[in-house]
Amino acid sequence: MKKILLILSVLLLSLSLFAEPYTYDDLLSIMNVNNIELLTQDEVIKNATLDIKDAKANYHPTIDLSLSGTYMVNPPSISKDDLMKKMNDMINDQFSNYINMAIDPNFKELEILDPFMYNAQLNLTQPIFTWGKVTNAVKLYEKLLEVRQLEKADKMTSLSVELEGYLGGLYYANEIQNLLSSANEDAAALVNIAQSGYENGVMLLSDYNEARLSKSELDMAITEVEVQISQLEDNIEKTLGSDISMDDIEFTPDENRYYEISQMDRNDLRARAVSSANSNIRMASMGIEAAEIGEDIARGSMYGKPDVALQVGLGYMGFVGNGWEHNGDYSLNVSVGLKTTLWDGGKVLNNIDRAKSQQESAVLTLENAKSELSMTLENSFRTIDLAISRIEYYETKKEVLTDEFNTLNVQKEQGYASESDYLQKKIEIYQNEISIIQEKTNLMQSALTIEYIAGLR
Repeated sequence: MKKILLILSVLLLSLSLFAEPYTYDDLLSIMNVNNIELLTQDEVIKNATLDIKDAKANYHPTIDLSLSGTYMVNPPSISKDDLMKKMNDMINDQFSNYINMAIDPNFKELEILDPFMYNAQLNLTQPIFTWGKVTNAVKLYEKLLEVRQLEKADKMTSLSVELEGYLGGLYYANEIQNLLSSANEDAAALVNIAQSGYENGVMLLSDYNEARLSKSELDMAITEVEVQISQLEDNIEKTLGSDISMDDIEFTPDENRYYEISQMDRNDLRARAVSSANSNIRMASMGIEAAEIGEDIARGSMYGKPDVALQVGLGYMGFVGNGWEHNGDYSLNVSVGLKTTLWDGGKVLNNIDRAKSQQESAVLTLENAKSELSMTLENSFRTIDLAISRIEYYETKKEVLTDEFNTLNVQKEQGYASESDYLQKKIEIYQNEISIIQEKTNLMQSALTIEYIAGLR
C-alpha cells in the first residue's frame, strides 16, 4: 500500500512539474466563466429577455376560462324556457340576475327549477389598436436588453484591464520584494559595521543610529510590499472567481505596448474617448433612446385616445335535476370595444412630463460621462508623461551610481574605500532600481486606463 501511495505521489509531482503555467489568455477564459459580476450580469440579461417576451405577449390574444357550479337548496319556480332565454341575454351576470327574476312579483310560477346549475365561459380578448403602446413597449425592452448586453461586454473589458493591472502589479511587487530583501541584507551588514565602529570609537553614534534607521525603513518597506502582494493576489482570485496558485501563473508586463500607447496621437485618443468607441458613451446614448421611447409610450395614453380591442365570448349554462336529467344552452358574443381615459386628475400629463425629465436626465448623463472620461484621460496623459520622465531620470542616475559603485569596488580592493561606503552605495543602487519599477507600475496603470477609455481593446 505504501508503495502504491509513493508511486501516485511521484506521478502527481511529475504531472505538476510538466503542467504548463496559466497564460493571460488562460486566465481570461477562467474569469469569463467564473467571475461573480459577469455571472450576475448574465442573470440580468435573462430577466431583460423575459421582459421582451412579456411585452411581445401583448400582441397575442388573452384567453380566459371560468367554470362554476351551484346547488340551490330551495330553487324558485320558474319556466325553464323563459329562464334559459333570460340567462342567455344576461350571461355575464347570471346568478344575480337570476335571483332578481326569482323575486319578480309579475313572474308566473310554472315549474320547479332543477337544483343544480352549472356555467362555463370562455373569453378571448385581442388588442387591435393601442396607439403604439404595445409596439413601443417591445422597442423599449429591446433597447434595455441592448444596454444590458453592452454592460456585460464593458464589464468583461474593464475586468480584463483590471486583471492585467493586478498581474503586472504583482510582477513588479515581487521584483521590488527581491530588491528590498537584498538591500536589507546589506543594511544589516552595515548596521553591524557601524555598531562595531561605534563600540571601538572609530564611528560616531549618529552614524550608527543612521544605519539602524536605514535598516528599519527597509524592514517597514518589506512589510508594506508583502501586504501589497497579498492584496494583489486576493484581487486576482476575486477577479478570476476561482482560487489559483500564483506560482502557476506566467505573466510579464508588455512594457513595449505601454510605451506605444504613450506615443499615440492624443487628439485621436481624445476623440475616441467621447465617441461610440467607448462603451460608456454608447450606453449613455442608448439611455437617451430608451427615454424617447418611454415618452412615446406615455403619449399613447393621452386623454381621449381610445384603445380598441376585439372580444369573443363563448358560454354555456344549464341545470341538472335530481335524476341527473339536464337542460342547457350556449351563447356566443362578438364585440369590439373602445376604452380611453378622459381625466384622471392629471396623471397622464405627469407621466409625459416625467418621461421628458428622464430624457433630459439621460442627456445630462451622457454629457457627464464625456466630461468624466475626458478628465480621466487627461490625468492619465499627465501620469504617463511623468512616469516616463522619471524613468529616464532614474535610468541616468543608475548609470552614475553604477560607475560610482565600480570605482568604490576598485578602491575597496586597494584599501582606499571602506566596506560601509561600498554597502551604502549598493543600497542606493537597489533603491534607485525600486524607483524605476515603481514608475513602470505607474506607466502600466496609466497606459491600461488610456487603452480602456479610448476603446482600444
